[in-house]
Amino acid sequence: MNVSADQTAPEDVEVRFDTPRADEDPLTGLPNRAGLLRALDRRRAQHIPTAVAVLGIDNFHSLGVTLGPGMADIMLQVIAARLLARLPDDAFLARLDGDEFAIALSVRGQKPRGTEALLNAILLDLAQPCEVDMHRVHLDACVGVLLDAADDDSGATPVVPGTPDDTGATDSLELVARAQLAMHYAKRSRGQVLRRFEPSMRTAAIDRRRLDLELRRALNEREFELHYQPQIHLETGRPAGAEALLRWRHPERGLVMPAGFIDALAMSGIAALVGWWILDRACRDAVTWPRIDGRPMSVSVNLFPSQFGHADFLHHVDAALRDSGLPPECLELELTETIALRDDGAAAATLQALRQRGVRVAYDDFGTGYASLSMLRHLAVDRVKIDRSFVCDVVDDRGDAAIVRSILMIARNFDMQVTAEGVESAPQADFLRKLGCDEVQGFYYAPALPLAQFGTWLSDYERHRARVMAIG
Repeated sequence: MNVSADQTAPEDVEVRFDTPRADEDPLTGLPNRAGLLRALDRRRAQHIPTAVAVLGIDNFHSLGVTLGPGMADIMLQVIAARLLARLPDDAFLARLDGDEFAIALSVRGQKPRGTEALLNAILLDLAQPCEVDMHRVHLDACVGVLLDAADDDSGATPVVPGTPDDTGATDSLELVARAQLAMHYAKRSRGQVLRRFEPSMRTAAIDRRRLDLELRRALNEREFELHYQPQIHLETGRPAGAEALLRWRHPERGLVMPAGFIDALAMSGIAALVGWWILDRACRDAVTWPRIDGRPMSVSVNLFPSQFGHADFLHHVDAALRDSGLPPECLELELTETIALRDDGAAAATLQALRQRGVRVAYDDFGTGYASLSMLRHLAVDRVKIDRSFVCDVVDDRGDAAIVRSILMIARNFDMQVTAEGVESAPQADFLRKLGCDEVQGFYYAPALPLAQFGTWLSDYERHRARVMAIG
């Protein structure tokens, strides 16, 4: 594909080149990021109101893994051709990185207001299946846009590149960055979604960056710690194990609960490092716990997505077990839907390798994601954990009770155990016991406790049991 380096207004058109230049993408022939910024700079100089959009493909990575990198390259060329066919003559199209394309649209006084309508039409075009090398391919795209107010019904002042807009953007790089940020918000909704840039997105991004820096400092300063919440066998009342839960001992804010940082940590570049520390620390702590009624206690460890996909994942699991001396059958690893949805075959192979070692696997927050049933068909797990959102009203809400019954029935059919989270009352525990739930955890039994307090809690259980046996 041989495309001019500038597809904006006629005065911006440049000479075509047969060989790639520094500002040209060699795969599609489109301008690259440098070419886009150069074109936007010219628009700034000419004070041309411009809307900037960034488009991304939701399932592009899985297509590359499934069909191979050669097919992925062909798909990028197909996407470029479809975009060029739909865009008006004065639009500027560029390929940024990977599956991302940028579009600059001139908004002139005589032009009808229709930027969003045009972009939504492009999303529908890309969603149409195509045949490539005898493969039927479906694409789900999303787009983020920094809209020029002249094309907006709000009546706000137009955004002119080179002058501060209502969000403070002053240069071409910032315009593209903000459209790209809106695109990432759109990707969270999956499939044919358009999101406008909003100043709050930038504020949130800055806050996430600050939090990421703090988390990196916390790792270096050893401010993370593990607390343990007991998991109770419903039929006997015996503690069967505990879930390791991360806490952050902040030097100024005190103990920070996961809701205040865990999502940011999961997206951070240090997530795997923290995850390996959690795995190692939990195994070392669990090996010190006493046997209860002659049985060893198990420990459940949550995994970050970046851990499960790591090339050395199994090596880290083996090292944690070897260095701690914890028997493999006393370790349970908890997966989230993000991990379970990996469709490249690696998840199933890794789970099989874990089970061969004797390590158990649980699926966390079961019932909250649309992929749960599909996951059970393809991925071998030993346990499902019922999310607390279904447990809190299980006694009084017929809908929640029906969901819990269904989960228990499905688990029995798959020969899996079930743990219910968030049990806070005796009626809840009794209801779950009558339904045949295996284990529970929640404030009714104990909150997540620091290691020393968890040891005291276990000792109290042993003393209580000794008194019961003496009376008997």
